[in-house]
Amino acid sequence: MKGIVVTVAILLLAYPAYLWITYINETITTGSGYGFNIGDTKKEAYSKLNTALKDLGGKNGSAFVQVKSNSQMAKFVATDTDFDVMIKPLFHDVGYEQFEKQELWQFYVDASFFNTLKLEFCNGKLCRIHRHRKFFELP
Repeated sequence: MKGIVVTVAILLLAYPAYLWITYINETITTGSGYGFNIGDTKKEAYSKLNTALKDLGGKNGSAFVQVKSNSQMAKFVATDTDFDVMIKPLFHDVGYEQFEKQELWQFYVDASFFNTLKLEFCNGKLCRIHRHRKFFELP
């Protein structure tokens, strides 16, 4: 019985250590990173999204955004209304209008919540790039 308790305690302590070792967070507020420059306008950042996210995308080169389905969209994505779904945007010029309205753009690399890129805008200019990713990434 004592061995089981010790094993469970070790596992409970090992899991946070595993997360701390294998995942890192990086925030960039000056200079550049991940294909973007601090100070880029929204239009400039949008024009770089396709290339920058493809470079982050690993094997599939795919990045997704999370959107809330509405009654019109729900039947096409086979889900309920007001359900969050991941979609792979194409970043065509017609889509810029939706991004332009937002001050925070969040992308999920390979549709993973543990592999993200956030672009934050202050007064229409890129002011913060935040990358949350696995510590060790395979090509």
